[in-house]
Amino acid sequence: MSKRLQRNLLVGFVVLLAAGGWLVQGMAKIGTGYAAKQLCSGVYVSGLPADFILRNDIEPRLATVPIMSRFITTEVGPASATARGLGVAATATYRRATGCTLHGLADSDVARPPNRATPTPAVVMAPGLETIIDAAFVEPEDGGRQTLAMVVMHRGQVVAERYAEPVGAATPLQGWSMNKSLMASFIGLQVASGEMKLADSVTSGLAAQGVPGAAFEGLADEMTLKHLLSMTSGIDFSERYFPGDNVTEMLYGYAPMWTVPASQGQRHPPGSVFSYSSGDTNLVSFLWQASLAGEPYPAWLQRKVFEPLGLHTPTLEPDVSGIQVGSSFAFLTARDWARVGQWWLDAWHGRAANLSQQWQRLAVTPGVSEGGKNYGLGFWLNTDRLFFSQAPANTFHAGGNSGQFVVVIPDRELVVVRLGLTLDPAKVALDGVLGDLQSWAIRRPVDQ
Repeated sequence: MSKRLQRNLLVGFVVLLAAGGWLVQGMAKIGTGYAAKQLCSGVYVSGLPADFILRNDIEPRLATVPIMSRFITTEVGPASATARGLGVAATATYRRATGCTLHGLADSDVARPPNRATPTPAVVMAPGLETIIDAAFVEPEDGGRQTLAMVVMHRGQVVAERYAEPVGAATPLQGWSMNKSLMASFIGLQVASGEMKLADSVTSGLAAQGVPGAAFEGLADEMTLKHLLSMTSGIDFSERYFPGDNVTEMLYGYAPMWTVPASQGQRHPPGSVFSYSSGDTNLVSFLWQASLAGEPYPAWLQRKVFEPLGLHTPTLEPDVSGIQVGSSFAFLTARDWARVGQWWLDAWHGRAANLSQQWQRLAVTPGVSEGGKNYGLGFWLNTDRLFFSQAPANTFHAGGNSGQFVVVIPDRELVVVRLGLTLDPAKVALDGVLGDLQSWAIRRPVDQ
């Protein structure tokens, strides 16, 4: 073997070794970050037992990458949760006002909050609904459905409610990407007050907040707030959840989350192509908070949303810079998610006091970009009955990872909330439940 070939082989071996190390470190970053964040929020925000979160959320997720489940360990501290493995560690810390933040700071003096995961209460169940709701909770032969909570509202009333222990009526549960639909409504309120406009330039907004031009120099000047809300920004942002991917770096890295999409540059001209991107929503979050005139976002939410809707102990968590993670981190009880869905339904019909019909109808108008007809402004649409074959085409929903749904069916005055820990989307099996609920709603007497 020639010396040149030996040298080339050695170089190739070193490159492969480095690539392997990078891949392992990337997987460890995702695994430890996910475990620490979910454990902290599960214990301190939801008030669930740590072993329940580990067994039903973290361990199944880590098991999709075998090396992760074998090497990552976790622990819960006085106001934090930590995960370690393969030379990487991540800690999420809890603050009373805003919940858990990965790589953030804890309050200097914080006591563990009381466990809010009460035993399953007596369910609300209108006549004829018990069998329908049973179908949402029954496990398939191979398991994996793990429905945790369901609430059904009809004509503004809760008509069905059920929980799976240890979850109860007082348990705030993570909506994941349902936070995107919430964020769209927050923007709607700011647009109505004149504080924001859908035509606002994203780059001008960043510059106005003192963000250095180098941090967003690749973004198109013609990109608007509407492009971000409709997922048509054209930003070159990857949402595959692989090691080193943009979205995993954003959610589990150390930088303020909005800075990751801002730095990626353009893949497509704004408005031309639909591309689902949590990065788009976290840029929206930054611009939304900048529009609050210095008011802390929890106080604004309490005043503008939580109190008017009568929500109980919702928690919307921030990143390390204090910007709410609009893509992913909202915790509400199942009943509060239902109240939010009723808000959207009332707005669609033009009867919500603080969210206009014009805004809600716009938010659920099908997009016109390539691939965008099933998405509006922060909401998934049932255009061509793509999601729910048994629901009308004007049905819309907020949807989140692991089977989180707030479904609004305007034609039937129905709001359906389903929350769970379901890794396989096919096992949620919500379509048939929605069909049966509509049939029940049609038959329900007007005076009930």
